[in-house]
Amino acid sequence: MVDRLKDKVAIITGGDTGIGKGIAKIFISEGAKVVIAARNEKMLQDTAKEIGGGNILAVRCDVKSAADVKNLINETVSRFSKLNILVNNAGKNPERKFTLEDTTEEEWDEYQAVNAKGSFLCSKYAIPEIRKAGGGSIIMIASISAHIGQENVGPYNSSKAAQEGLIRSMAMDFSRDKIRVNAISPGWVMVESMREAREKIMDYIKSLHPIGRIGYPEDIAWAAVYLASDESTWVTGATFAIDGGYLAK
Repeated sequence: MVDRLKDKVAIITGGDTGIGKGIAKIFISEGAKVVIAARNEKMLQDTAKEIGGGNILAVRCDVKSAADVKNLINETVSRFSKLNILVNNAGKNPERKFTLEDTTEEEWDEYQAVNAKGSFLCSKYAIPEIRKAGGGSIIMIASISAHIGQENVGPYNSSKAAQEGLIRSMAMDFSRDKIRVNAISPGWVMVESMREAREKIMDYIKSLHPIGRIGYPEDIAWAAVYLASDESTWVTGATFAIDGGYLAK
């Protein structure tokens, strides 16, 4: 199938790299107009040029900032006249190992601000425009870490669990507006930051997934296409584990 997202307008936060970039490419191939948002202006513009064409717009945005998020929504509607889809993909991944006892208050606040508050702000200011468009889809890119116990990553795991709790409440609140809200929880996905990992570590990561390989951004992107399209009009409040079987173990 092609053009599954024809005439739809989507915002993808964290769209300059990794999973977000993969989603942007696939969305455009399916006929969507896409706005990618991130903090790194150069990476945003490079990604927009790489994808090319008139159906992509790059807007610098720090999702922790209400002013930035409002500007993102305004720029989107100014360029493409409407908004149908929001993909809350921007996130802060673990940068070091820490127990809760070792976690500073600043570190805790940063994980919650990017992963939880960022999703809240983007959703809050996108919903009125999605409602005006007659409904649409909000997709959280969460993590399998919201479902499992892991050592030394409590601030990250808790922020991802917050996203999944939020989608269920939002699904109840906005179903009457024909706004569907769902989450995708990826397993380990090959993104730029992992490409320099040692072969021994990569073999271990692959072994965590019964399918026997690490994921790719496209694996997540095709699930996002389904949730963004009219094929999923009876799906809301759900979490899809796209994880090579990780959670089935």
